[in-house]
Amino acid sequence: MATLSLALCPVLLAQNTTTDTTQNSKATDSTADQNSATTGTSTTPASGPHKTNSKDTTNSLDKNPSNASTDSANQAATKDPNGVPDQTTTASKSEPLSDKQFIINAAQGGMTEVELGKLAQEKASSSDVKQFGSRMIADHSKADDELKAVAAKKGITVPETLDSKHQAMVDHFSHLSGSAFDHAYVHAMVRDHEKDVAEFREASTEARDPDVKNFADNTLKVIESHLTDIKSIQSKM
Repeated sequence: MATLSLALCPVLLAQNTTTDTTQNSKATDSTADQNSATTGTSTTPASGPHKTNSKDTTNSLDKNPSNASTDSANQAATKDPNGVPDQTTTASKSEPLSDKQFIINAAQGGMTEVELGKLAQEKASSSDVKQFGSRMIADHSKADDELKAVAAKKGITVPETLDSKHQAMVDHFSHLSGSAFDHAYVHAMVRDHEKDVAEFREASTEARDPDVKNFADNTLKVIESHLTDIKSIQSKM
């Protein structure tokens, strides 16, 4: 029996060793699970792809390109560097002015030229500018009388006073004098006569009424000569 007991000892030792190893492994796993529960982290790697914070940090202007500022052609008006209001009302390029609207615009423009001519004689320091202002009074007073006659035949009422836009232009120049007046006035006259030439040229070919067309054609020649003269004055400044 003693021999049998000795023979069985290695087997028992081996079984005890296996049992201890299994118990130690279970103890280790149990400890890991407890640690995982305590820290809130998993010891098992995620089987899916790594997820990132999908919160969008893109600037709101980038999300909506229409909010970004754009360069306007139609920002459709060019600022006068002298701060002078634009007195000319122009038509859309795709739609010519009606005969009635042309007459009203021409009347407002003509009265404005006369008033500004008076200011030029009073406030300008340049003899050329004073002389040009005098010509504006004479030529546009005559054209205004002719325009009123045409309007009367068509039953169109021509305005007798300046509207707010044109009056603002006259008011602006009334606060200038000397060299400041000369430069601002000459610049405004070049700009406005360029627009007037385009508008009268269009009416001379597109107007439906023959009297309106004839008035526009005759006055166009005068306005073109004004533009030539004022550009000549500008080149000397």
